[in-house]
Amino acid sequence: MQETHSRETRIAQPTGNPLWLRIFFAILTTAYAFLFVRQPSPFFADDSFFYLQVGRNFALGYGSTFNRLMPTNGYHPLWMLLCAAVYRVVPSRIAGLHVVAALIALLNIVVLLVVTKLLRKLQSPAWVAWTILIPFLFGLQLGTESSLSAAVLAATLLALYSFMEHPDWPTGLVFNVLAVLAVLTRLDSIFVIACLWIALLLWCMQQKNQRINNLALRVHLTFIPLYALLWGTYLASNLVWFHILMPISGLLKSQNSHDHLLGRNLPHTALLSLAISAISIAILWLKQRDRWLLYAEIPFFVGVLMHAGYITLRMTSETRWTWYYVSWALLAALTASRAAACLLHAPMCAPAFSQNKSSIGLKLRNAGMVLAVLLSTLLWYKMGLQHSRETAAEDTEVPIMNRVLEADHVHRLLAYDQPGGMAYFTRISVVPLDGLMADREFQTNLAQYGIGEFIQRDQIDGFAGPTVPLDAWGKNTYCGHLFLESTKYTCEPWVPRSDGGPQWMITGVVVYSRLPLAPAGYIPLPPSNILWTGKNYLTVWRISDGGKAPSP
Repeated sequence: MQETHSRETRIAQPTGNPLWLRIFFAILTTAYAFLFVRQPSPFFADDSFFYLQVGRNFALGYGSTFNRLMPTNGYHPLWMLLCAAVYRVVPSRIAGLHVVAALIALLNIVVLLVVTKLLRKLQSPAWVAWTILIPFLFGLQLGTESSLSAAVLAATLLALYSFMEHPDWPTGLVFNVLAVLAVLTRLDSIFVIACLWIALLLWCMQQKNQRINNLALRVHLTFIPLYALLWGTYLASNLVWFHILMPISGLLKSQNSHDHLLGRNLPHTALLSLAISAISIAILWLKQRDRWLLYAEIPFFVGVLMHAGYITLRMTSETRWTWYYVSWALLAALTASRAAACLLHAPMCAPAFSQNKSSIGLKLRNAGMVLAVLLSTLLWYKMGLQHSRETAAEDTEVPIMNRVLEADHVHRLLAYDQPGGMAYFTRISVVPLDGLMADREFQTNLAQYGIGEFIQRDQIDGFAGPTVPLDAWGKNTYCGHLFLESTKYTCEPWVPRSDGGPQWMITGVVVYSRLPLAPAGYIPLPPSNILWTGKNYLTVWRISDGGKAPSP
């Protein structure tokens, strides 16, 4: 009789994932993965090709370099190593791109499976998390390291739950290994991992059972050398190969106070995730102040807030990309599922709920599932199907540009933006001026000797800048304004358009070093030197005389 009652209670819980809903989300995930693997370029940001280019160079024996002119450690290490492994097996640029996309799709599925397993243990509806995570992972992470980061972070949380349930050496080892790897998959996860590690330490110390207290504490502290070993090895590799301990020497921080205005660097994806997490945690605090909230979700949220402060105070507006916020989206998905369980009157939040409340909870659950299906279908149409049909520069502009520049014997370019796809899909050596794919030595030499010396020494043929002529927006963005802390263009009025709208033509560019932030020389870019221009992409000038002195 007791067993029957227990089974009926489980059926009545509005926290499960019905078969029809699991089938729907499985089909949805398959549809996203098919579109993503079939045609990856529309789903990739230009920065995504940084990893592919460096990983391919690494696999082909050229070392850690983006353009084979200078070294770089401007990446998170584990994803780059996975990319290098792909190109070791599949050296082809096009075939390798599809294999990397398939790897990302597989990692996304791992994330969903691990999250589902964790939420099952937490008695929370995984379909709420699926509604948030699936469009984020396939439509917004843009082909970067965030899928690997999400997979390892989710696995770390599952290992944390296992250790709290059974604190012993195997569960302690798994948690600490995954915590170490989580930071190596994305270095700014250090904020979240540090908060989780400290929270777990406090949990170990507060166990009333002395035997469990001693064992848990001993296991947790014993693995500290693991962090020193693996993180220390990574830092040492930077010192040996790049002569600096800075984890990502290419990712140079902003020296411009305007970039540090509150909230300037947080896009809507980040703010939405932050809001969902905050509201969900508030609901859980009021309705279910359990161990997982106190020692996992709140510490994770504190880590997210620390990450937000770091981005706002130290990073430039270049960080307005969704892949920076994968930990935020993961937390939003998990806490939203747990809060939904409470709002749906799940027994874990309200053990003495009445039959009437149970009925209301089931109705709310059914309405929520219908809404999740409708929202997920709409997002798939907008972020999956429509996105896959978008034309990418790699399919349109880049092939034409490549033929023109090869005919003009242009082999090495300075680029103000969009260097990733241009470098990956051509044989041109591209030097990004924003500092992301170089090393600190390049920046210090740029500040000391100027851009002219670099152009002469490395035989730079051209400069890739904004599409000209510029409209009013382009003039206000590029002309006389520092862009990405690397370029400032001089412009003059141009022949008006047929509709009478004003236009401006770029006449030259002042190149800036970023460490220190200072003008490093002026490159004349007369219209007569234009070799090629692509609509909404780039214009390429031949460099005939550049970097002699800063522009007046």
